[in-house]
Amino acid sequence: MSLTSEIFLPREDGSRHILGIAEDPRPDGTDLAGPESWRTKVWGSPSIRRIGARFLPALVDVDGSDGHGDVVEPGQIPAFLDEIALVRAELTRLATETCSPDRTVEQHARHVESRLDAIEASARYARRLGGGLLIW
Repeated sequence: MSLTSEIFLPREDGSRHILGIAEDPRPDGTDLAGPESWRTKVWGSPSIRRIGARFLPALVDVDGSDGHGDVVEPGQIPAFLDEIALVRAELTRLATETCSPDRTVEQHARHVESRLDAIEASARYARRLGGGLLIW
């Protein structure tokens, strides 16, 4: 199972319209935010918290009020993009501290970076639409 980043548009009644396949032009796979295990091992790790991230660690809280992981509301997208830049700046440290024994730190860093690329692209697209982002 994998974590995905889904774009939503807020509705007038306060609910969210998650873009379906026909509405979302992102190529297959570009919505992937990492394996399910990363919910706690990378995005919710003590290491990423030490970096100062606050949105990505929210993935650990799958029992939130809406039953999902991280919700980045439309007005929070700029701060979320700042967080992605912060994590990128500390990528080597994060990869070193969260690497599993079955890969090298360099391999893990490339994998984390590719997932950050996908998450960032989703956030930028959501911002263009006036939408938000669900990572679950």
